[in-house]
Amino acid sequence: MEQVERICISVNTICNLGCNYCYFFHPENRVEKEKALQPIEIFSILKNALNYHRQYDFPKKIKVNFVGSGEPLIHWKNIKQALERFKIHFPEQQSLKFYTVTNATLITDEIANDMVLLKVYPSVSVDGSKEIHDAHRLDHNGLGTFDRTMAGIDILRQHGFEIAINTTLTFELLENLSEYVKFVKEHGFNKVIFDRLVDTPKHVKPLSYAEYYPFLTDVRNLFLIKGLNHVEIGNLEAYSRNFQSKPDKVCTLFGGSCGAGSNFVIYMGRDVYPCGRMFGKEHWKLGDIHDPIQVFPERMEKHWPEREDCKTCDVSQYCVRDCLLEYHAENYSCEPRKEFLRAMKGVL
Repeated sequence: MEQVERICISVNTICNLGCNYCYFFHPENRVEKEKALQPIEIFSILKNALNYHRQYDFPKKIKVNFVGSGEPLIHWKNIKQALERFKIHFPEQQSLKFYTVTNATLITDEIANDMVLLKVYPSVSVDGSKEIHDAHRLDHNGLGTFDRTMAGIDILRQHGFEIAINTTLTFELLENLSEYVKFVKEHGFNKVIFDRLVDTPKHVKPLSYAEYYPFLTDVRNLFLIKGLNHVEIGNLEAYSRNFQSKPDKVCTLFGGSCGAGSNFVIYMGRDVYPCGRMFGKEHWKLGDIHDPIQVFPERMEKHWPEREDCKTCDVSQYCVRDCLLEYHAENYSCEPRKEFLRAMKGVL
């Protein structure tokens, strides 16, 4: 039986920013606003996850990440109240570990202190230097958000957090990679995670596999040249676990392999989907907030195709599982992925 190792909870469907590459909030494919999850509902999800982990005595803790189709800190009070209740009921639990991904513009000393007390580990969405970041990450007035994001990072650091940054991989970044590396070095970040830009509005070009995998090689080499070999690139760390036969099957956008629905699920409010790219598509829906977690991998089994090409592939052992949605795309090719894996074997 495969373990659901990561659960994302999209507490709301609103954001205080208006990033111009965002899939969820662009008019052509907008996620409709729904009532935010209430503290009792969040608590119910957490209790469900704890019972699931204890029932099957899984070796890995479940990572619970408050992230999704909105900015989680807009409803921080709901998250806080749920976690406080969870902590009272299960003070010694060792099954769940809590994270959040935030744009950091709403961070205050109070929120940062809450995170410390509740052991919620934040990472921050920042795309690089002010010029790169503000090319896309705008507020609803069309103004850049770099300064506000960095102010939030400063507050989190003052409260003792080591901040990992989540960077959306855009063509602006590809064209200004040296500037990005300089930014990482100047601000002392020790971990970066790149999210490949996909499912974009029509006016923004997405990033293909053929562009993504060479980038991972290029950024690693440039980090080494610039003396940043201590900086962890989360994407490459994920692939190193693939090579060690200890993969975290989550998502190929920022990790090593796809675990949609079998090792990873996301609560889009009260509905459950295999991954965030499947929001709102009824045939991908796995259930809702009331279902026990163990039913989701069972329901997901019918969606995984028999890949005859994988059976004879020389890197299938290290690939583990390619993105399910990419496989169904009309122009799908896994050749860039294969080339990357062959090149990285024995390197990572």
